[in-house]
Amino acid sequence: MLFPEKLMKTQVEQLLDEYKKVRNIDLTLDQFTYILNLYPSLIVCMCDGVLDKGEWDGVLRLAKGLAMEYGDGLGDPDLERLEQSFRTEFRYLLDNIEKWQKKFLNALKNHIGDSRTDKEFVLESMYLFANAADGISDVEQETIEMLTERLSLEH
Repeated sequence: MLFPEKLMKTQVEQLLDEYKKVRNIDLTLDQFTYILNLYPSLIVCMCDGVLDKGEWDGVLRLAKGLAMEYGDGLGDPDLERLEQSFRTEFRYLLDNIEKWQKKFLNALKNHIGDSRTDKEFVLESMYLFANAADGISDVEQETIEMLTERLSLEH
């Protein structure tokens, strides 16, 4: 016997479906969830209205790391395509923060729930990105505090 709740998609799966209608991407749910966990860091990068070189370099390193993690067994051309795909999505999300912010944050809050590990990852990532260029500015700190409260990251 199937239970109805097993047939329902999670909020993250619903968001991925909606995202794929706007973006022609081939990301797995696992890959998309990783991007979702990093989304608050992208907000922090853009909170001062400027994407600094240090912040962009961090995004590029992240795309490369994600490609290495998810590209196990891929040849160089496919690995490069996967890395480019991550870079492209990060750039799109950075350029469209307002469009996706509410949906991504709602799905993320629901996804991380009471997971201390996920909450720590999200919080540490925000500080890592904020620190990427000349330390943490006042506006970055305020944004981190707002997101920490919005996502219930305090433990």
